[in-house]
Amino acid sequence: MSGIFGGKPDTSGQEKQLELQRQQIEAQEKRQSAQEADIAKKTQASLRARQRAGSRMLLAEDRENATLGIGTNV
Repeated sequence: MSGIFGGKPDTSGQEKQLELQRQQIEAQEKRQSAQEADIAKKTQASLRARQRAGSRMLLAEDRENATLGIGTNV
């Protein structure tokens, strides 16, 4: 009986809607992964700064021997 009514129903509107939803989901996933990467970079930078901050002051260029500190020989 489907031949009488023209065959298959038109689903092009639904297919367009599904494609739009897929594109939106992909864009959202890209934004989320970029945001997570940014957070990871900031976390890594803060950890690196904390670990190296103490030794940075000890290795000042003003000292005679940066690893030994300021010499007392005058």
